[in-house]
Amino acid sequence: MGGLPVNSKPRALISVTDKTGLKELAAGLTEHGYELVASGGTASFLRESGFEALAVSELTGYPAIFGGRVKTLHPAIAGGILGPNPAAFAEVKELGLQPIDIVVVNLYRFEDAVASGGGSDEIVEAIDIGGPTLLRAGAKNHERVTVLCHPDQYPEFLTELDQQQGKTTPEFRRRMAGAVFALTNGYDDAISSWFAASSDEPTGQDIRLRYGENPHQKARLRFATGDSTEPGLEEVGLVQHGGKELSYNNIVDLVAALKLVGDFQESACAVIKHTNPCGFGLGPAVQALERALICDPVSAFGGVFAFNVPIDLPSAEILAGRFLEIVTAPAFAPEALARLKKKKNVRVMQVDLPKFLAATKSRVRGWGRLELEQDEDEGFPELAGWRVAAGDQPDQSLQSALTMALKVCKHGKSNAIVIARPDHTVGMGFGQMSRVDSVALAIMKAKDQNLDLPGTVAASDGFFPFADGILKLAEAGVVAIVAPGGSIRDEEVGQAAAKAGVTLILTDRRHFNH
Repeated sequence: MGGLPVNSKPRALISVTDKTGLKELAAGLTEHGYELVASGGTASFLRESGFEALAVSELTGYPAIFGGRVKTLHPAIAGGILGPNPAAFAEVKELGLQPIDIVVVNLYRFEDAVASGGGSDEIVEAIDIGGPTLLRAGAKNHERVTVLCHPDQYPEFLTELDQQQGKTTPEFRRRMAGAVFALTNGYDDAISSWFAASSDEPTGQDIRLRYGENPHQKARLRFATGDSTEPGLEEVGLVQHGGKELSYNNIVDLVAALKLVGDFQESACAVIKHTNPCGFGLGPAVQALERALICDPVSAFGGVFAFNVPIDLPSAEILAGRFLEIVTAPAFAPEALARLKKKKNVRVMQVDLPKFLAATKSRVRGWGRLELEQDEDEGFPELAGWRVAAGDQPDQSLQSALTMALKVCKHGKSNAIVIARPDHTVGMGFGQMSRVDSVALAIMKAKDQNLDLPGTVAASDGFFPFADGILKLAEAGVVAIVAPGGSIRDEEVGQAAAKAGVTLILTDRRHFNH
């Protein structure tokens, strides 16, 4: 109740961590006749800046307690925000509740606390309780209350006050309310992810990840003992320049993307989605990127973009215009790095590619106490000894296309089919239960993008057990195919390829990726 006399002025409640633009905001509110009510630190800042400000404790008649944990959670505040109209306030007149018309709140910097590597106690203290409550209350009551959650909103708000005689329009209040729920949703997600990942303390050899394959799964990145006394991403050649913390899926996709571009000496760009390539291109950075986006730009939405050459500004501009999770390259032009870091959620990863590949030469998969380990699938010695099983020896252009397609195919989930031209992929089908289904998927993907298939080549990660896949590719316009041999029907498949007018190359090595 607070015991304060009834105030006829409109009220603005201000409680902010970020003081950016606060003086200008306070000046505009004061000019339009608002009384400023502020929490402790904000009230001190406003008073030191020459503004009159009523402290929250003066309004509530109750001091902040528990080291500031409880200060705005009081009926005088919550009621002032949530009261729907003058008639409702008249009904509780004896309680001394007065309307709060403007709510301006920033949240504690929880994600910064996590990123700083502080202990659990420090991070828990950075969990804001009152801030989200005030914001959500104001957003719920947006028919009457204007709520602001970021300094970027202040200029438009002040313009509204000037144009609406000290008030705001319903459309503005509704937009601001929507921004609040988007903010608090992300804030809660960050807190939930931290709890999911931190129920057990990591060892000195671990990095806590944002979450596992799903948000309810905790995950860590673990490092075998190496040369570094403080193991981290740098030990495997990775440096993060910007963006959110990495999740389990981010790491898996990042590894898949770097393994793919690491198989090429030529300048290359790969786009990975759920560990599968959805686009690949050769050429200088910007051309490789443009070519990688030819094949399946829809699936590239939210993907990982990996380069084996430095990223320049033209490439960064294209990337900045897309939604993506990670961009990784050996280096970034200064202006390219600055452009990409403006996308605050995009993880910008610099990689020492030789160091990364050397540090990830074996693969381990585990299920509790059961672990599987294998050597990395390195090299393509079969390219030096492939055998023409049908048709003519391919010319240099077709050989280049077949080589690229085979290398990309290695990195897709089995059964894997890649259709390509010499400098970019055209259609890809991965992870199907039968090879002919992967063929159909690759053809469908190409046709979805209105890409011409006549004159293209195809690669398969395993042999064709029947001729049906070969015939579907030939019918679509594919002129040459490379696949491992070893089927009891190799001769039959070769005869079908010859009859269909397709060159079939068989190799003595397969590249399954389960």
